[in-house]
Amino acid sequence: MNFAEFEFAQPIWFILLLVPVIVLFMRFSKQPRNNLRVKNFADAHLLPHLLVDSTVTKKRDFNFSWLLIWVLGILALAGPRWDYEEQEVLKKNSNLMILLDLSDSMRVKDLPHARFEQALQDIEELLNHEQMIFIGLTVFAGIPHLVSPMTDDYQTLRHLLYEINMDLLPVQGSRLTLALSEMNKWFEDELDKSAQHVLLISDGEFETSDLKQSIQFLQQAHFHLHTLGVGTVQGKEIELPDGSWQKNEQGETVISKLNETTLQQLASASKGLYHYASYRNDDTQAILKAVQGQLNNQTTTSTVQKLWHERFYLLVALMMVVFLVKLRPNN
Repeated sequence: MNFAEFEFAQPIWFILLLVPVIVLFMRFSKQPRNNLRVKNFADAHLLPHLLVDSTVTKKRDFNFSWLLIWVLGILALAGPRWDYEEQEVLKKNSNLMILLDLSDSMRVKDLPHARFEQALQDIEELLNHEQMIFIGLTVFAGIPHLVSPMTDDYQTLRHLLYEINMDLLPVQGSRLTLALSEMNKWFEDELDKSAQHVLLISDGEFETSDLKQSIQFLQQAHFHLHTLGVGTVQGKEIELPDGSWQKNEQGETVISKLNETTLQQLASASKGLYHYASYRNDDTQAILKAVQGQLNNQTTTSTVQKLWHERFYLLVALMMVVFLVKLRPNN
């Protein structure tokens, strides 16, 4: 046995060790006041006969035994363990990088809320499904910005998600090709393309030249691109932070519309899926199903985990011995 590796699996249980300490403190703190009350009604030479009682002593011994049982139980719950074996574990996994559009058109409120808010809701739906998928998050406008690398810590991703706002990036625009190029760098060392996926959440408003470059780029990319469209085909004006409407070079108010055709072309170029972002979770479930469905049997991650030898049963056995002794009739 190697005691050098001794530890408790759940040391948080030690907090309960304070319970008997508090009980004993409260019990003995009352004794001086009780003695004072007795002195008011009895002579001093009678006090030893009034305050010392064999039944009280026996009761204290009984309480001490229950205290020992309590302590042993808490130590068992804390999970003492030592000695472990290392075991290699192989598991399948996929990588999904979410690419969120933060261009000005995502401010449009042609839904009951802004397109940006709908996008956040869909990302939240993705994180609510416990999948064996490593998920990352990147935002883009004029430039891309990595918010979180690939991780299976979905709770941290949720915290980061709602720190994002439309004014996060200093350069406005909607340079998709540059963002896709950054995505490709994440996957260029991966041998299995079937496990590498990018989910573009956008309204599909890209410059024609940028769209053509993106489609050409995707045909040689190291990942599959899926797209999720937010907004409506009727569209609406783009309200800027100062309350004004965005205008084009001719001074006309710009009407931003969901371009589903663009998003479908992008997904098709990379053998991915396109879905419209609805209020139901069918869209996100379909994306997750596609990510898992294209996973090859060879796509595995090797990890080493420790298999501990748990020793809590030793304390449980000792606790039962003390318990049975206290339950004997002569006690």
